[in-house]
Amino acid sequence: MALLVVSALGLSSCELLFMKTSADPSPLTVFDEIWGFVDTHYSFFALKDVDWNQIRAEYRPRVGSDMTDFELFDLLSEMLYELRDGHVNLRSPFDLSRHWEWYLGYPQNFDATLLEREYFRGDQEYAGPFVVYDFGDVAYLRYPSFSGTIASEHLDYLFTRFAGRAGLILDLRDNGGGSTSNAYRLANRLVDSRTERGYQQYKSGPGHEDFTEAQPVVIVPPAGAVLWQKPFVVLTNRSSYSATNTFVALAKGLDQVRVIGDTTGGGGGIPAYTELSNEWILRVSAHRFIAEDEGGGQLNIELGIDPDESVDMTDSDLELGKDTILEAALSYIREL
Repeated sequence: MALLVVSALGLSSCELLFMKTSADPSPLTVFDEIWGFVDTHYSFFALKDVDWNQIRAEYRPRVGSDMTDFELFDLLSEMLYELRDGHVNLRSPFDLSRHWEWYLGYPQNFDATLLEREYFRGDQEYAGPFVVYDFGDVAYLRYPSFSGTIASEHLDYLFTRFAGRAGLILDLRDNGGGSTSNAYRLANRLVDSRTERGYQQYKSGPGHEDFTEAQPVVIVPPAGAVLWQKPFVVLTNRSSYSATNTFVALAKGLDQVRVIGDTTGGGGGIPAYTELSNEWILRVSAHRFIAEDEGGGQLNIELGIDPDESVDMTDSDLELGKDTILEAALSYIREL
């Protein structure tokens, strides 16, 4: 029985659907529910070269009727980890499983304390969800989470206030995502006419490549809104994920936009949810966004988006109180 449906076409959040399954909570039933839901709804089997039937053959014999909830959860989490997807989660009353390798093992390339102590020094301001600092010639905005609602008045105020600056830096490092609606609200301000940024598709059937027809991904400037057409630098690291990844896909390649830092963490599939018979919650990616790459080809953004300029924060720079990625962005704008 369907409990909740969130419109995918409106891209109003990072959630696609929520369904309830049967009422038999045995370990084998729960395993089959998870395997079957993933088999039908997951969108990246081909991209990640995952043989889901082979994984079923490997894991199903390990399910025992006398397993504790903790043992079952650990086994199911291990199986879901094979998908290598941070949007694939199993939630129980006692734990949440997640694949973390999309950023673990990579340089952090961000230090909020360094920014506060060495750059802001207490002079930062706050406009809606943005942390704001004025370098005098360049404006800086840090947006910690796409869960923070971006209102039209926030952008009108900021873009009007800094209209005389040489450029603007948007820091999305460590922004793990949130609402894709906010990603579009922000990206819409970077174009002066309707602009296509690729296409998207949603899982539509049981086959691994059963998707809806391609729908163009479009950004459109709001009528009467203040737009930003000057240099616009986006800072990214591997912890820039999900809705942040979507925004980077929308913005990268626009004439005034330059992305500096590290490859984003990815997360290109809007998730589908289901409630299992034991009342645990399963989430899987059930959508794909194909953007245009720099050479005019196609890029599935699930695996991350490379920056225009790759920069790492070195240990020696950190010891000197220097944010290497921010400095690269300032230099880029000042040298234009």
